[in-house]
Amino acid sequence: LSLLANAWGILSVGAKQKKWKPLEFLLCTLAATHMLNVAVPIATYAVVQLRRQRPDYEWNEGLCKVFVSTFYTLTLATCFSVTSLSYHRMWMVRWPVNYRLSNAKKQAVHTVMGIWMVSFILSALPAVGWHDTSERFYTHGCHFIVAEIGLGFGVCFLLLVGGSVAMGVVCTAIALFQTLAVQVGRRADRHAFTVPTIVVEDAQGKRRSSIDGSEPARTSLQITGLVATIVVIYDCLMGFPVLVVSFSSLRADASAPWMALCVLWCSVTQALLLPLFLWACDRYRADLKAVWEKCVALMANDEDSDDETSLEGGIPPDLVLDRSLDYSYGGDFVALDRTATYELSALEGDLPQFCPPRPLQDDKMQYL
Repeated sequence: LSLLANAWGILSVGAKQKKWKPLEFLLCTLAATHMLNVAVPIATYAVVQLRRQRPDYEWNEGLCKVFVSTFYTLTLATCFSVTSLSYHRMWMVRWPVNYRLSNAKKQAVHTVMGIWMVSFILSALPAVGWHDTSERFYTHGCHFIVAEIGLGFGVCFLLLVGGSVAMGVVCTAIALFQTLAVQVGRRADRHAFTVPTIVVEDAQGKRRSSIDGSEPARTSLQITGLVATIVVIYDCLMGFPVLVVSFSSLRADASAPWMALCVLWCSVTQALLLPLFLWACDRYRADLKAVWEKCVALMANDEDSDDETSLEGGIPPDLVLDRSLDYSYGGDFVALDRTATYELSALEGDLPQFCPPRPLQDDKMQYL
């Protein structure tokens, strides 16, 4: 059920979004991590426990190594993904102009790659040899609590999970405060600052790329609430229970049956709740028809990506920023004059490469 629900969540997000953004990419990555977690380590553990009830069962150390490594890899990847989600949301609402002008999509991809690399390297060490040499934790049973693996792994695991949970809580609190403050400011002042939508066209008038403007008030509050809910549910159902179980096992230098059950059931529960939160959000809720049309379009490979290219994947080289102004909103404000006409082919003539900047207008706009 968790596997199918998270797969439906990924399809729903893809069906409702015309072009992928960093936040949607991180949401789908988190759902895919949940799918792998329930499909590989938890399913493996369940099959092993069922087979141990049969009289002809033979213990397999290699299967236990695979379970321990994949379980801790995906647990760390889930923890880091939730933290990255909260950080990107905080960046989006706190410094919106800087977020849109930066290569946020590329940074999100690099973040996911770094998350999986760090998680895999650390979690592969128990199977290779990071354990108590006097008694291996996978000799007679698959004991995967950190106290059975070793003190070094347990301390590193506690530091990573604890630091990630703390950072996620701080980023979520800042994002909530900033979103609510902006909502109140917009209601009080109708002339509040908004991020403009920047569209870049070539000489023939074809749209080359764009940067989205400010989010609508309802959408901003909805997405921030969704991210905050995901962070809170993860901390309550996975982050803090894992920290308590790991610390208790290290302190007692032993593992109890309730510890394994607590960690496993918390993993399944938080994986089941993520698709429900995505479905509850209007922005990511899609019906069966929209999902089917999206799947057909992906299989037909007929999506036109030329007209919907985002500047989040990289700013074109022909855009030259003359100078930047520092505003109290928290970023550099760059806008295009809507009434001016730009001939890019004129640069190929006798004109110099950099045209002198125009004088600043009364509304303090900068020109590209």
